[in-house]
Amino acid sequence: MKPSTFAAAFAVAVACVVAACTNGGGLGSIGGGGGGTPTPPPPPNGIGVGIPTGKIGVENDPVWGTISGYTQNQTSQIMAYPPGAVVTITNLSSTSPHTLNVIGVTNGPPANWPQNPSLSFYPSGNGVLGSNYASGTINAGASVKVKLKNPGIYLIGCAFHYIEFSMRAIIEVSASATPGPTASPGPGGYASPAPTARPRTIGKQPTLIDQNGRHFALSSLRGEPLVMTFVAAHCTDACPLINAQFAQAAQVMQHEHLRGRLLTITLDPEHDSPATMRHLATRFQANRRYWLLASGSRADVHNVMHAFGVVSVEGKDGYRDQHTTFVYVFDPAGRLVRTTLASTALNDEIVEGLRSRHWMTRT
Repeated sequence: MKPSTFAAAFAVAVACVVAACTNGGGLGSIGGGGGGTPTPPPPPNGIGVGIPTGKIGVENDPVWGTISGYTQNQTSQIMAYPPGAVVTITNLSSTSPHTLNVIGVTNGPPANWPQNPSLSFYPSGNGVLGSNYASGTINAGASVKVKLKNPGIYLIGCAFHYIEFSMRAIIEVSASATPGPTASPGPGGYASPAPTARPRTIGKQPTLIDQNGRHFALSSLRGEPLVMTFVAAHCTDACPLINAQFAQAAQVMQHEHLRGRLLTITLDPEHDSPATMRHLATRFQANRRYWLLASGSRADVHNVMHAFGVVSVEGKDGYRDQHTTFVYVFDPAGRLVRTTLASTALNDEIVEGLRSRHWMTRT
């Protein structure tokens, strides 16, 4: 993706994933993620997971094709372990959550990677690698253990980043298996995606239109903590849950006079006009002082989406109801201080962050 003028105003933060409003490729049932601290590369008997555009790199394996984001050394590679091994899966990123999900089991190449698999954020498989194994969300710097009890060749991928960053690899469990080639180290650290993948600060941006018809730029919202997300007004699954969480948080903010703003931006400007967002704001009784719901021209909204790495895919009814569901928290100076998945506890997280002034420490 070539950097636009808008995207170039931002520095690097974390990466995201295409997610259906039902389940698959990223969202599923909305859950938590993010936080934590970076870790060193894993030991040889462990598995490291990191954004492939960072130091972990991408390996064009001669047998399995493009492999990225997983390693048992320091850079992306085909992994191999003897049966019975217990390995630690460590998230090498400093801000981005990851998972290790088994996508399929194969007898050999080619891998035949699926285009949009349904990957869960929740653990399954009882800690044993198998056809239904999923690590669950591994927050930044955290780790989980998995037992490689069953011999086989496993296709694996990250529920958060399989689509956007092709985070996928092979684990071969065999007494005679040896690890495959490793990638050349990429630039930066294990946590760093491509420069245009995620903004860290709010700079000059295209104009958006709020529910009262007022034009504004994101930079105009500096001065208070800002919690921002993207939804589709016609989404009938995750988006109403996110809207409800924002509505509850906004009510508490108004009642307690908490310093902060919420911002919901459409990710389907083809269908969500400013009038549509105004109706959505009315439905959820959004007070503009605390919660803005915005649309704008297709070009302006798409520029904002691209700068944040937000992806939306047209569903069967023509609406863009397959999309990312990340929530971004900015401090009063407009710097990105947290990226997390929307969750059923999002309203509590927002209120607690504002009450404790945790999101106002960087001024």
